[in-house]
Parts: sequence; structure tokens; C-alpha cells
Amino acid sequence: MDRRRFADAACGETEGDDDTGPEMPTRRNPFEDGLNRRRFVRSSAAVGSTTVLAGCFGAEEGSGGDGEPTVYVFNNGDRTVTVIDAERDEAVATHHIDTTASFPANQYGTSAESGYDVLWLNVTGGVRALEARSLEDVAAVGTGAGPNYPNLTPDEQHLIVAAGGSTSIDPEPDPDEPETHGVFRIDADRESETFGEVTGRIETGYTGPCDVSLEPSGEYAYVPEIADETLRVVRTEPFETVAEIDVGDPVGDGQVLPFMCTASFAGDVLLVENGEGTLGSDPEVPREGSESIWDVSTPDEPKEVARITRADGLPAMPITSEIAPDGEAGYLFTPDAGSVTVIDLEERAVDRELDVGGEAISGAWGPFREKLYVPVQTANQVAVVDHERREVVATIEAGEAPTGAVGGTVRPEVTPQSRLRASLAALGLEFGRREATYCPESNCYCG
Repeated sequence: MDRRRFADAACGETEGDDDTGPEMPTRRNPFEDGLNRRRFVRSSAAVGSTTVLAGCFGAEEGSGGDGEPTVYVFNNGDRTVTVIDAERDEAVATHHIDTTASFPANQYGTSAESGYDVLWLNVTGGVRALEARSLEDVAAVGTGAGPNYPNLTPDEQHLIVAAGGSTSIDPEPDPDEPETHGVFRIDADRESETFGEVTGRIETGYTGPCDVSLEPSGEYAYVPEIADETLRVVRTEPFETVAEIDVGDPVGDGQVLPFMCTASFAGDVLLVENGEGTLGSDPEVPREGSESIWDVSTPDEPKEVARITRADGLPAMPITSEIAPDGEAGYLFTPDAGSVTVIDLEERAVDRELDVGGEAISGAWGPFREKLYVPVQTANQVAVVDHERREVVATIEAGEAPTGAVGGTVRPEVTPQSRLRASLAALGLEFGRREATYCPESNCYCG
């Protein structure tokens, strides 16, 4: 792969009308309404203290290490990552990384028993891998598509990426400039000689693969295809499609538009988020949203068993979801309602809404799988949801427009240099490549 071309495409350095890759979304300035004074004062003090130390770039005492329950939160507004201690629920460091992620791979390879040390980020044009200890690049893979959605297999050997789909794609492909959609398998084993290389590819045509989730054996992956109105089932070895399931009829006008999904840790349930409307940036039929519950106890024969709609108490269109490790509840991220909507999976009904203080499109389980960490873009904080109590039990301050999150047990090293760069970014100073990620347009600051 030509890494320069990948970086140019992801950063929007090209115009998007040549052969260098997809055009980057329009960059949005998260500071256009002015600086938050409290944040400015705190950051200014931090700049002063870190500048004194900036000539000494060794790791700070007590930073870094393995076996430390951690949650990484990617702040799209200032291209930093907030590192959270998942035992104390406190932010322990902020690092500037030049890039960001809206939907990092966050289901497997994140438990307290795992020592996996790679963070896979979805960036515009492909995926990027950071080594968790140093937060330095270790791999970058271009897919030829702007939107990308990765997930790590349970054995931590492969990354499966759905590339090309989004709710805003045109209902029909452009015959003069056809888009390339597909599902990729990438070597995710750091010990492998082919780490970071594409080891399998399924070309889907203009189907809009929007997400990928794996059942616990890792043998099968589920890919909702928004333009094709299907749920694709992919076998990871050999890498091939084994089924394409029609998602049925819409609740009202338009189409079902399946676009995101999450498989349970037990492997018996799959949640699928639906648009329920029409495709496009200006849809002819406004998207209302629904949530489908699928029985995937026979992985290659998924069956929809329930669909929860606005009439059933769904407060807004769900964007993504997470399923509790005990399989009792699904947590839907419903940003237009400013909430996380809890679904009782036994009753197949809305259980409650959790006010998280703003708009959130994703979340991740901490390494102990007891708490869900929800980045709230519009509040610059992370809401911590205790699953046993099904309520928000803490909020943690983050960087600007936190969006994606992932768990792990490898704590990045903190250096005076990283603190300085993070403090300058918090002041609104733009530097580095400022790589983009794909996410919904509302309050995402992802361009």
C-alpha cells in the first residue's frame, strides 16, 4: 500500500477527484462558538507546567504499563485520546495523536484477561492501528471507501472491516463514478509477518456494508448492508459469504435500511439498528429508526424475532448498540434524545432511558464488563453506566467532542511532550495531520 496516498486521502489533502482516494468530509471547527473559559484556564496552566519539562521526554513516573484496566476515549474535536482508569473511573492522562476514531474495534480484545496492545481506529479511507503503550502508528490499511467499521475477532488474529456504507450514501450508484464497497479481513496478530496486511476481501458491489460484529467463536461475522436491505453472514476462515438474509418490510414508508449491529457475548442475539426511511443526505422519507432483535443461535441462519419502533417507546433513531455480557439488556445510543435507551432483551421491550447529558453515538464496555463508558460529544464528558443498576453512576471530563471508545489493559506512557501537545490541542491550536474519521454529521466534528 502507498502510505502517502492513504494519508493524503484520509486527511483531505487531495480534492477527491483524482486517483488518490476518497474526499474527506468538510472539516468543522469545534471552537467556532468560542473557547470554554474554564477549559482555557486549565489548559493554559497545563501548558505552562509542561513547557518547563518539554526538554525531557522520558515517561513520567507511574505512567504506562500492562494489566491496568483502561478505557481509551477518542476526542474528535481536538484529535486527542483521554485515558481513563477503569477501576477508579478517573481520567489519568490526555494524549494528542493526530488522528481519531468514531467506531473503534471495541467488542473483543478488551477484557481484563486480554493483553492485546493494538488500538484499531476507523479513519476516512481505511483503518489505522496504534500501539497502545506508545500510541504510535504500527499499521495503516486503505480500503478505497470513506466510511469504515472495524471489529476484532475474539482470538485477536483478524480485523474484519465493513467498508463503504452509511445512511447518507445515494440511493443509486453513480454510473460514471461507481463506489467500491466490500468486507475486508486484515491480519491483526502483532507476531505475524503479515501483520497489518489484507488477507481476504469480499467485493459486495453497491450494497452499503455499514458495520460488522462477530459471534464469540469468531467463525461468523454479521454485516448489515444498508443499500441492499440485507444482513450478510461472513465466515472468517475461509473468508467468504455464507448467507444474505432479506431484512423484511419497513414499519412505514421507505425502506428498513439496516446499518449497525452488535452480537451478544453469548452468541445467541444480534441487535440491528435500522434507518426506517430512505437513503441520502436529504432523504425523501425522513428516517425514524427502529431496533431489530435477531436470533442468531444458528449463526448462518439468523432470524428476526422482534422489532422495536417509535410506537413501542423508542425515543429516537438508534445509531449503535452494546449488549450486556449477561445478555439481559441492550444499550442503544439514541443521540437525538440525548440518552442511552435500555432494552430488556427477555421482554423485548424498552426498559428505560438514561439521561447522559448530551448526544452520544457509541460506547464501550470496560475491561471488567461491568460498566459501559459512553462518550458524550456535546458535553465533553464520558458517562459511566453501571449495568447491574442500569443507571449512570459517574461522569468523567474528556477532551473536545469525545466520540469513540475502546477498553484494554495496556496503559499508554505519559511524557512531557505528550502532555504539552494535548494542552495545545485543548486550546484550539491545529497542528499535525488532523486525520478524519467517519461518523454521523450531527455534532460529530469528525472531519
